Amino acid sequence: MEKIMKKNTIRAMVIIIGIILMCPMGVYGFGDIHLYAFPGTWAQDIPTTWVTNVQLRYFEYDHSWNGSGDSESCPKVEGFQSINKIAHAQRLSEQLQLTNVLIVPFAHVGVDELDVSTSGMGDPIMTHYIGWHNQPNNLHLAGGFSLALPLGDYDTGDALNIGENRWKFYFPFVMLHYRKPVSSGLFMLDLGMNCEWRYKNDDTNYDEHDVAEINFVATYWLDRNNMKLGFFIQPDYQFALNESELNGVKQDDDDFYTFGSAFGITYAAKPNSVFYLKYSTEFDGKNAAETRAIHFQWAYVF
Repeated sequence: MEKIMKKNTIRAMVIIIGIILMCPMGVYGFGDIHLYAFPGTWAQDIPTTWVTNVQLRYFEYDHSWNGSGDSESCPKVEGFQSINKIAHAQRLSEQLQLTNVLIVPFAHVGVDELDVSTSGMGDPIMTHYIGWHNQPNNLHLAGGFSLALPLGDYDTGDALNIGENRWKFYFPFVMLHYRKPVSSGLFMLDLGMNCEWRYKNDDTNYDEHDVAEINFVATYWLDRNNMKLGFFIQPDYQFALNESELNGVKQDDDDFYTFGSAFGITYAAKPNSVFYLKYSTEFDGKNAAETRAIHFQWAYVF
């Protein structure tokens, strides 16, 4: 009986693949950079200070791509997330910066057709990186790592959990930021790339495939003198680095990938208080959910 119950639990978990797209709640196939990157996020010329960021995100999907890349209907999944981040930037020199970040997510996720839902805290994640910018201050580079801690809400036997009950290590994590004046405005490019190494969930004996992610944010600020209003697009590509394993058996899912994008608007109410609104969707993939989401973010520099 216990073996049947665990089998049913794993089956239900597979049905809801990809629904918890938050860091480190980006479980079952999705990376996380696209959730946290926004215009200017990888800039390395921040004065020594504290920065806080709060993101509210509603997401849903009722279709997913199978292993052949064909779109299929599935039970509708809906969720709401609050992703809370606090960071400290430390100037090491005129051109060097050390950044330490703590992210604590919360979420409610439901699958009405299966009468399954849950709420709680996700696994916190710590990010640490060192960055540099050139003398003209138009090119910024950084590198570091992130670590997801298995401290989120997790209940053995539940079909759906907010926490993942496993460690996740993001390395290498590299970033690029570029600025260029265009007409009276400013063009800004932010690029983030990492590999996400996922460790086994000992409760379900499921070892999900590792993932690489590449994320761009291309922004145009209408007036580079006040940097008040800008528009951006954000393409994102993720792909599997290996196969998942369940009870030591390979799952033949190393062809996983997903390609999506977002577009949005950013507005600086004050120089130290910036708002972001964006819509994101997935365009193509294999073994992935066709997720649509609306994101609202607020960033404040102390």
